[in-house]
Formats: sequence, structure tokens, C-alpha cells
Amino acid sequence: MNAVPSRRTYAITLFLILVVCYGYFMPKWADWGANSRADLTYALGDQGVLHIDAYHTNTGDKACYPGPFTPAEDPNDKTGGSCEGHFYSDKSLGPSLLALPPYVVFRLVAGLSPVQRFIERAGSLGSFAATANPAGSEVTYDDIYQYMALIFITFFATSVPSALLGVVVFLLACRFTKRELYAFLVGLVYGLATIAFPYSNALYQHQLAAFGMFVGFFLLWRVVYEGAHLRWLWLVGVLFSFAVITEYPVVPALGIIFLWAAFTMPNRLQLYRVVLGALPLGLIFAAYNYAIFSTPLPVGYEYSTNWQDVHQVGFLSLTIPNPQTLIGLTISPFRGIFFLSPVLLLALPGFVWLWREHKALRGGIAMLAMVVVFFFMYNSSSAMWWGGHTVGPRYLTPMVPFLAVPLVAAFERAGRNRVWLAVAALLVVLAFANVWIQSISGQAWPPADTATGARLDNPLFDYSLPLFMQGNLARNYGMIAGLDGFLSLLPLGLVVALIATLLPRWLNRREQRVHLTTQKAAGGTR
Repeated sequence: MNAVPSRRTYAITLFLILVVCYGYFMPKWADWGANSRADLTYALGDQGVLHIDAYHTNTGDKACYPGPFTPAEDPNDKTGGSCEGHFYSDKSLGPSLLALPPYVVFRLVAGLSPVQRFIERAGSLGSFAATANPAGSEVTYDDIYQYMALIFITFFATSVPSALLGVVVFLLACRFTKRELYAFLVGLVYGLATIAFPYSNALYQHQLAAFGMFVGFFLLWRVVYEGAHLRWLWLVGVLFSFAVITEYPVVPALGIIFLWAAFTMPNRLQLYRVVLGALPLGLIFAAYNYAIFSTPLPVGYEYSTNWQDVHQVGFLSLTIPNPQTLIGLTISPFRGIFFLSPVLLLALPGFVWLWREHKALRGGIAMLAMVVVFFFMYNSSSAMWWGGHTVGPRYLTPMVPFLAVPLVAAFERAGRNRVWLAVAALLVVLAFANVWIQSISGQAWPPADTATGARLDNPLFDYSLPLFMQGNLARNYGMIAGLDGFLSLLPLGLVVALIATLLPRWLNRREQRVHLTTQKAAGGTR
């Protein structure tokens, strides 16, 4: 008889599946958002400076301060225009800061003679050169170096934290079910069938903000409801502040979580640890902004060389919630989160079921719902809610872990009812297919508009699916090995299958041996 996997076995298996799936695909080539953040990491690691003057030509997401900025007149000019001051990343500091330690390690490794020789020869290695530059043009030493650096730092600064976040989603879902298999399925769905998947392999702010918010919240949950030691509150403060310096619009959502803890904890004064724990990163962020823009506030977008027409709408592109935008964020084929991941619709009845069945946790369940509502309202107020070239509504990404947890109640219902099982299975398959097709088809994110400038109403059918059917897939390690198209996914499928089938058995047997050894030792001491 097969033993039921332990929570530890589920967690390790989930982490490895997610990290392999995230790391198998390489970051997008010429991705302005990722390059802007990486440029700041390079500037800090290589030169110890905050400006990105030596790197800025690979991105249009940058700020010119104090200006003025003169755009290049020739569209083929790769200099990106001129700035009488300095070019800076217009992005938040968090991702670049987290990527700095991995980059320092990469620099040390890249300085080794064998690695240097590989980089020098990489331009003549057909499979790697084609992977490093999908445009097919000649690649230089700097091109190969920076792309290898981007792959390395993205894995350690984004993919690994994202996989850990999937495990934490699983751990919280375990609190609402007696069968941890359902919580394991929630972790898989969250990590592979929602907007979390594409942004777990990009040096963007979204998944890292989700990591700081949700992991900090989980630790706070354990202190509030499970009597965990108060020292965890220091780490909660660090995680919350990291979320802020990564994606500062999450501040109101963190305020909701903090107020919930203040109303729920009997010793609420102990929350001072959260505040003090948040100070160091907050002061670093303020100092960073002051050193660049002469203000402690994050004003990088005010000096951006692009999208000024959008940034100047309302207050930093924010107006009031818009019903039409809310439809676009929820059910539209263009950017609807429930169109992209229809399985998340099960979270709506899931909240109701959690409320009915876990009366002692109703405060925390209500807080989860309030965070979800806040993100919808906030992003429906944005003039740039659609997020440019992207998979789904990327600005909602930090919200998704909070929306995913109630799925455990829906999956539990599906385990007891064939109709619910069929519905849940269909929605999971549709979500997985939609997310993966949009994420791994082609060499760039799905665009927001067509070649004529009209909005691309359905990126799945009008852009991603045709590329997918052609076998035009995102660059991955299978391609480096010489496999093309769908065959390049074969190694990933094999590795995931091995992890899912063999690892739990090995871990279970190991735990049983340890348990038997412990029992024998206890018996021998009597």
C-alpha cells in the first residue's frame, strides 16, 4: 500500500517542478523592462554607480535626469537618444538589488578562462548563438556576456523566489483542507496555470512583489493564528518593505494586511517589530531615489524617455475606477485574468465555502478577499492598466496568490462530486493551455496592438496560437541541445515526469526509514 506523501514531500516536489519549468525557458531577447533592471545591476556590480549610461542602449525603459532628453532622429540609431544628465533605470529598485549578489557570482565565474573562451566562441556555436539572438544577426562578446548574465541572475533572483512562493501558497492552502493533495494541486495551478508562470522567468517586479507580500503575510498568519514566535515579525517587516521597494503601489494592500493583524492580534503592540524590520530597506530606497532625483520619493517615471503621455494622466497615471477597464481586467480576451486563467473563477465560490467552513479564520479570509478587491479597483483606475506587451494583466500578478488559496475549497468539492470534478478539470486544462501558449510562443511578449496600430483584441488567437502551431517557441535549453520546435519541450516533460513520479516515492521511503530508525532507538533506550 502506497503511503500518503507528507507535507514535506509535497513541498519539495512542488518546488522542483516549478523551478525546473521556470528555469527551462530563457528570458526574452531585447526585453526593455528586464534589461532596464539588469542594467542597474550591471552598473552597480561593474562600476559601483547608479546611472546606466554604459548600458542604456538595450532598453527604452529609462529615465533621463536632470535632462533634457533628445530622442534619436534616425529610427535605426541604436544609441537611444542623448541625455545631458545621466540615464537611469526608471524602474523600482527591488529586482536590481536582489539580482546583485547573483551577478557578483556570475562575474567571478565569467572571469574564469574556460568560461571566457566559451563566451568568445559562442558566436560561432550555431545553436547557442541562435538562442542568444533570435534576430539572427551577428552577436558580439558583450551580447553573449550580458545574455548569459541575464539568464543567471533571472534564475536566482526571480525563478527561485517564485518557486518558493508556490510552496508558500501550498502551505497556506493546507490550513483549509484535510487532504493536502488538494493544496498541492493549488500550488501547481498557481505556479503553472496563472499569470505567475510567465513572470517567473523575467527580471520584472511582479512576482518579487508577490513573494514579499504573500510570504510576509503567511508568516504573519502563523503568528496571529498559530502562535508562532514573535521574532518572525522582524522578517515580516523585511519582506513587506522589499515588496514596497519592488512595486510601490502594493502599499495600500500591505496596509490592509497590517490593519487585519492589528485588529486580530491580542498583543498588537508587538507589531512594532514589523515597522522596525521594514526601516532598513525603506531607508536604502529613499537614499537611492535622493541620490538620483534629489527626492526620497520614487519619481523615475516622471523622467521616463517613453510613455510620458500616459504617465501624465491623472495622478501618476491614476484616475478613478473605470467599469470598462474592470471588464478588460477580468473577462476580456485582451487582458482578462479570468479569460487567461478561467480556473481562477472557482475562487469566487471558494471564498464562500471557506467562510462557511472555517469560522475561526473568517478575519483572515475576509482580508484575502479585501486584498483581491483592492487590486482590481486600483488597476481599473490606471491609464495603463493593459501593461504594454504582456501576457494577461501583469499588474494584477501580486494579487494572484491571495486569489489562488480559495481554490482549495473548490478542489475539495471536486473530489466529492463528479460534476464539479469535470468542471474543475476543464478549467484547469484551459488555463494551463492558455497561459503556456501565450507565454512560450514566439520570442517576445504578445503585443498590445497590430502592425497597423489597432488594438490586438485577442492575443491568444491573433498572435500566440499561430506561432505555437508553427512550432515557433521561446528559446530554451532543448534548443541549445539541437532540438527544434515541439521537440525542444521533450527534455522538460521528461524531467518533470521523473520528479513527479520518482521523487515522492524516494522521499517517502527515506522518511519511513528515518521513522523506523527513530522508533528502534527509542525502544532501545527503555
